[in-house]
Amino acid sequence: MGQTLVIVESPAKAKTIKKYLGSHFEVLASNGHVKDLPKKLGVDVKNDFTETYVVIEGKAKVLNLLKSAAKKADNVLIATDPDREGEAIAFHILEELEGHDRVERVEFHEITKKGIQHGVEHPRELDANLYSAQRARRVLDRIVGYDVSALVWSKLAFGLSAGRVQSVALRLIVDREREVEAFQPVEYWLVSTTLAGAGPNGSPGGTPFLAKLASADGEKLEIGDGVTASAVRADLETARYALGKVTRREQKRNPSAPFTTSRLQQSASNYLHMPASRTMRTAQSLYEGVDLKRDGGPVGLITYVRTDSTRVAAEAITEVREFIAERFGAAALPDKPNVYRSGKRAQDAHEAIRPTSVALHPEAVRKHLKPDQYRLYKLIWNRFVASQMAPAVYDRTSFDVEASASRPERLRASYLLRATGRVLKSPGWLQIDADGPDTTTADEAGEGASGSEAPGDEGSAAPSAEPEEPNGGAEREPAADDAGEALLPSLDEGQALVLTTPPGVVTDQKFTQPPPRYNEGSLVRELEKRGIGRPSTYAEIISKVQARAYVQKLEGGAFQPTDLGKAVVDGLVKSELDIMDPGFTAQMEEELDEVGAGKLKRVELLRRFYTRFSAQLELSKKKKAWKPDPEPTSEVCEECGSMMLKRWSKNGWFLGCSAYPKCKTTRDLGGNGTASPVRETDIVCDKCGRPMVIKNGRFGEFLSCTGYPKCKNARPVPLGVPCPKCGGDLIEIRSKKGRSFYGCSNYSAEQKCDFKLWNRPIPGPCPSCGAPILTRVKGKNPMIACADKACGYKRPADEERAAPGPAALPASPSAPSAPV
Repeated sequence: MGQTLVIVESPAKAKTIKKYLGSHFEVLASNGHVKDLPKKLGVDVKNDFTETYVVIEGKAKVLNLLKSAAKKADNVLIATDPDREGEAIAFHILEELEGHDRVERVEFHEITKKGIQHGVEHPRELDANLYSAQRARRVLDRIVGYDVSALVWSKLAFGLSAGRVQSVALRLIVDREREVEAFQPVEYWLVSTTLAGAGPNGSPGGTPFLAKLASADGEKLEIGDGVTASAVRADLETARYALGKVTRREQKRNPSAPFTTSRLQQSASNYLHMPASRTMRTAQSLYEGVDLKRDGGPVGLITYVRTDSTRVAAEAITEVREFIAERFGAAALPDKPNVYRSGKRAQDAHEAIRPTSVALHPEAVRKHLKPDQYRLYKLIWNRFVASQMAPAVYDRTSFDVEASASRPERLRASYLLRATGRVLKSPGWLQIDADGPDTTTADEAGEGASGSEAPGDEGSAAPSAEPEEPNGGAEREPAADDAGEALLPSLDEGQALVLTTPPGVVTDQKFTQPPPRYNEGSLVRELEKRGIGRPSTYAEIISKVQARAYVQKLEGGAFQPTDLGKAVVDGLVKSELDIMDPGFTAQMEEELDEVGAGKLKRVELLRRFYTRFSAQLELSKKKKAWKPDPEPTSEVCEECGSMMLKRWSKNGWFLGCSAYPKCKTTRDLGGNGTASPVRETDIVCDKCGRPMVIKNGRFGEFLSCTGYPKCKNARPVPLGVPCPKCGGDLIEIRSKKGRSFYGCSNYSAEQKCDFKLWNRPIPGPCPSCGAPILTRVKGKNPMIACADKACGYKRPADEERAAPGPAALPASPSAPSAPV
């Protein structure tokens, strides 16, 4: 048997695959792409959009190794990832092998012995259509990136960039922010009563239950002010109650489908708080293989991670059904396997993401996994096993309570209240998730198992069914008929009821909430819903809009566009480019799929796009600049006495001298574009000896010398907590990636102090170990903790005892930042 060379993308995957193949196989890695377009355009638009691909810098050594190994091999199997990107890498490797006549393409959908053997035994030719689709996408992105970035430079600010798909995603974030800004809260009131069956003497008897107001006089009652709420409460406090219709029924809640790429990213974001990019890196490592200290090397734990299908292989279904029957019993196993619908745009090229073997239980392999790997693998394993289990079954009861108002000045004559409750009768698939998050959500209703209720449509809170709101998208409290988890008492229709006091009748003032800002999970869901991008591109889209400083991630993970991001979107929308239309971008994705399927020629797609795009671009170049015009202010230039103008740059608003360019004096403004009042301090400038004041710039507050502009000394504002290592001042420092940490002001001094904390310091001492400072730890439950991790002291943040800082430096929530 001759020697066979197998070429994969990742060294980790190569190591895993090597152990399953015999001595006649050599496995080498390309380390991803080996060729790409050059830094210049690299596309000949006039010659059918022909590309000029060049070897990526640093990849010549890898290619030489692959060429040398290929010359010695009788056969070459290119086993790059089974998607468009992998097909492109395969074609580029083939080009560099210079006509080796025994080259075939193989696909490994799971890195297991079975998966490797199946791939090697079923080679195929390289797919020119898939490569054409990837080439078309690359050219589209390159043309748009170059031309639209140049437009943004000329109209707004030099150095900015824009992408074909990222710009649409940014528009979604900006549009949602505008909805939030325009939102006007609307007052409404919720009314509830606590009732019980009437005893012999008319007093409450039996178990009380909660009933919520549903309607009045047979119509929905909108309560929009306290006066109406008080009148309703008065009616109900004096009303006669009787139990009307009692409804008892069995309710089923079905499991969700196994994960697709987008669903995995959403669930990992929502339940594990993992960014999409980290989710995909972690998932890729689980696919490529983890050393479980058995069978002589690594083993792939999950199937291929880029998929839009919910399909599962028959042998995997058989294995998981046997596992369910053995572990949970026959009651947890449906008569037939659950079958799930894939999305309308699904290509169905790969299986759903699932464990390669359910026998590899998360707890059994935990000691071999990194924390992120374990959490993500458990999520995938739980979801897959649960997807083939029986529905959870509840006994659900609903009470309609009739209230007859008796007071003379009553607002309404009759009211209808509703009480609901349910009790779990058979846990079904919920058994698998008893110790983890419930990842079945209402947004996944379209993936329901065939022949049964859609998952997540029961038992999840949803906004009340209201007529169209004036604030479109406003959110209210859950409706009165939302299911609770309690069992209602045994009562008969027509039975008299009485109020149980306290609490009796409760009125609760509420205000509608604006639509939530996108976070990573909800943005991925919106992109998928609109058909923008593909599962493999979501993580990159989200990373790019953040890296370009067009959006910032708020505490809690929500995305908020920066002023720069808004300016870019507004300018591109005014330019009337098709690429800013989500519908157009979705259509382009469908056409790229047609190229991949061989139904549309690559050149035809590109020519049709470029003809319209170039015409729109030329028109947009003739329009005026996107920058806001300078605005006059009452501020006087400290250098020449001229008036200062409020100007805009890509770094935000600032004050610039009206005598520019003769006078180049500038002054930063705060993040909201307004000048903050200067605050005096007792701190002396270490450069000139003048007193320093606190000013506000785009990065927050900072200390500035009063001798400015002659003395331009500036430094961060001390936090009022001395450094426990050298006695210097602790300050907030901004890292190159934009994350803040806390360190000593002497970090750049001759005698450098490297003291650093990630959590904000507050004056100590620790009551447990006596350490000089404590820290404030953020999270759902903020804590005050000792700076010394070995101590372990913690207390709730609401017990924080205020410690006065220096009189001249009042504590500020917008602490200064020193760029690093």
